[in-house]
This record gives sequence, C-alpha cells and structure tokens, in this order.
Amino acid sequence: MKILWLDTETTGVTANSYPYQFAGIIEIDGEVKEKFDIKCKPFSDAEISQEALTVTGKTEEEIKSYQDPKEAYNQIITIFSKYIDKFDKTDKFVIAGHNVSFDFDMTLKWFKKCGDNYFGSWVEYKRNFDTLAVIRSFQVVGIFPITENNKLTTIAEKLGIKLEFAHDAMYDIEATRLVGLRLMKALEKIKNKE
Repeated sequence: MKILWLDTETTGVTANSYPYQFAGIIEIDGEVKEKFDIKCKPFSDAEISQEALTVTGKTEEEIKSYQDPKEAYNQIITIFSKYIDKFDKTDKFVIAGHNVSFDFDMTLKWFKKCGDNYFGSWVEYKRNFDTLAVIRSFQVVGIFPITENNKLTTIAEKLGIKLEFAHDAMYDIEATRLVGLRLMKALEKIKNKE
C-alpha cells in the first residue's frame, strides 16, 4: 500500500484560506521512502488570519517570504511522480493524517488554484486513514479513553508520544504517523480476533 501521510499549515479555515506549508511522509508497504517539507507564500487573494498565524508562531511577513506557490506545486508533483503513475487509475496514494479531510480539502483547493483540477490523479478519493476518526470510534466502544479533547497533542501524549513543536506541519505529521502506526496495530489485533 502507498500511504501519503500529509499535514498542512494554512492561513486560516475560511473559503479564502490556503496552505502555506505541506509536510508529508511517503510510506510504501511499511517503508518510509521520502519525507518532504515544502513552504510557499499564500496566493495574493488569500485571507490570512492572525489567529492562524499565532497558533503556528509565524508572521505574515515570514510566510509571504516563502517561494511562489507554482514553484511549490512543481516540487510536490516531482515528488509524487517518483511513486505514482498518475495515468494508472489503480496507482494512488491513500492519504493519512489527523483530521485528514481538512488537509485533503485544503490541498485539493490549493491544487485547483494552481491550475490543476486533477489532484485525484495522485490520491484516492474514496478511502483514507484518519487517526482522529479511529480515536473517536475507539472512544465510542471503550478501547480508548475519553480525553479533554482529541487534538493531536492530547492523543499523542495519551499514547506516550512526545510532541514538543506542535503546529509545524513536518513535526505534526511525524507524530501523526507514530499515532497512526499504533492505531493500525490495534486495528490489526481486532481484525485477527474475528
């Protein structure tokens, strides 16, 4: 299986917000093949939330100093092309992350803004692995305790995974992968008991 562990940092959460950092880990059949941490300036019409900047510790000037989005897009496509044949409908990444639908939707929107309507050439639309969804399901059936919140930092801490630099996409996705691998093992045990 080809998994793209993906996390983004964005200018906010509105319709006019876009990612400025993409961090990913490409894992194929359980082996990490590549990690990437790509930053780009926001599009000129992007809404930039001060709250989002505060959470990540960035300034507007800092994120506007990053490379052009088109350069970042070309870097991402070059990486994806090493592992996926975009013309093969059966060769796609399964996206994994914590609340991964947010990162998926933001990346899809960003791809379209870069003039590419075919993010689905690289990733599956029908399945993903969302650590947040698994945790919530485990909480419902009593496998995982109810926590004060289900943020990545809280879940990682509960699993004994140290997370010192939350809200940097690269650091977050590495922690998410560790959480995800533990959850996958738990799911495998459940499957084997059936």
